[in-house]
Amino acid sequence: MEFLSLKILDKFQKVFEICGIDYEIMRMILNTKLTLDNRRAPVIANQNKKNESEQTSLIKRYLMHLLFGLMLAFFIYFIEDEMIRMTYFSGAFFFMTTMYLISDFSFVLLDTKDKNILLTKPINSKVVSLSKVLHILIYMFRLNAFIAGPSLVAIVMTNGLLAIPIFLIEILLMDLLIFLLTAFIYLLILRFFDGELLRNIINLIQILLTILVTIGYQIAIRMIDFSTLENIAYKFEIHNYFNPILWFGAPFEIIFNKGREIHFFVFTVLLIAVPLICFIIYLKLSKKMESLLLKLESEGREKPSKHRIEVLIGKLINRNETVKQSYHFTNAVLRSDRSLKLKVYPSLSMGILLPVLMIFNMGMRGSGYEASGFESFFLYFNFIAFPPVLDLVQYSTAWKGSFVYAISGFDNIKELYKGVLKSIATRLLIPLLIFNGIIYIVLFKEKFIIDIITIMLVSIVILPIIGKIYFTEFPFSLPINESNQSKSIDKYFMSLGVAACFLILHIISHKIPMGNWIYIGMLIICIPLSWKFAVPKRLFIKK
Repeated sequence: MEFLSLKILDKFQKVFEICGIDYEIMRMILNTKLTLDNRRAPVIANQNKKNESEQTSLIKRYLMHLLFGLMLAFFIYFIEDEMIRMTYFSGAFFFMTTMYLISDFSFVLLDTKDKNILLTKPINSKVVSLSKVLHILIYMFRLNAFIAGPSLVAIVMTNGLLAIPIFLIEILLMDLLIFLLTAFIYLLILRFFDGELLRNIINLIQILLTILVTIGYQIAIRMIDFSTLENIAYKFEIHNYFNPILWFGAPFEIIFNKGREIHFFVFTVLLIAVPLICFIIYLKLSKKMESLLLKLESEGREKPSKHRIEVLIGKLINRNETVKQSYHFTNAVLRSDRSLKLKVYPSLSMGILLPVLMIFNMGMRGSGYEASGFESFFLYFNFIAFPPVLDLVQYSTAWKGSFVYAISGFDNIKELYKGVLKSIATRLLIPLLIFNGIIYIVLFKEKFIIDIITIMLVSIVILPIIGKIYFTEFPFSLPINESNQSKSIDKYFMSLGVAACFLILHIISHKIPMGNWIYIGMLIICIPLSWKFAVPKRLFIKK
């Protein structure tokens, strides 16, 4: 099977050969990977209705990327300064692409099958590593077509056709830089840690990396001194050399705005040299990295003493034995299933980030952190994390073990899911709310303590409701590779609609005397009702 991406790569065959890469072998590996990827779709296609859902979700996902790309293009079209324009674009591009790479391609980057299958043959490790890089970049380029395509049109409309090759080269360098920075961080972790601790650190780094990229984008924007959009002006500071997001505007400034300051030329050299040097280092370290990846196959030994708090909480909140067993089973899976954690933790990051970023923007606007009374409502952005997490607990790498549900004749679905929900609440979602609540208390003192308590009560009330929307299968009974959160976009918006209803009630409670206390009283009454009636009693398994 011939692929367009491989035909394009063929044009650079001599370049690869000059660099000492066996192009024919690399092309064969890539062709096999792409063929296997391509064959996955027809396997799903044979499943009729399921196939339609996958196709629809794929289209919806691309449309969401395209919508983001159109909004970004509309924004940058009206910016005249080339540096400012590309800073906005590259910041948003870094954020979206890094999120996508971490959430969807970490398992490809950390895959150990290449070593087991290919490196036992007489194949150079550089060829295997390069094929892995190109495999990921091919899919990243497909994503880029929707995110960056509209911006390319906007830039061509202002700068002409000469902007096309410059823009495409910069996109390639951005993708390469994002991929390599991610790979180096993983390599650094693999060098010093192993076992279960390593997997937990990788999950933590995923969240921190997402936060850093997001905050880096915010800081990059704040480096620019502007009072209005029309008078945006870039002011160079020496520390700008260390911010890659600012490098990508320099070639446009030099070519289209005749910028001749020395820092523009330094930025241009950096944006070309840094990704290429990192790429050469990556190839040099490829054999070492493949060896270190084997650490991921080792099973770490957990110390029972590490879970004393978890066991204590389990005793306190679970009276029913089935619920208790389900609670501990869910905790064990969430601790040990690496692929599941690679998807769950990045999903939580947006819930952590958005309320903090809203407050961060307040401070950066110069208004300080003086509360006007509505800031606590930003904490409702925490609920963005609820739907994807509840969706993902239906998936696992050990999904084949779910046959025990069938052969045991187990039918106490309600108690089973009560344990699952309590585990998710105490392990993931309540700590998320507490974390953001502490930040708000540090910034605003005691002003929003009642609101924070209210929102925590809301989270306990709506958790079973959102669970009822999502749960259609037994927990951890579906292959993790089939998890695709965008395919249930209707459920996602339905869940956000539920959260919005509680937000409206919360806003109304601020308008009436003693409204907060009345609302808290209503929520306390609703908690047992929600957990009694909203937790699903039976499953509606898709045929």
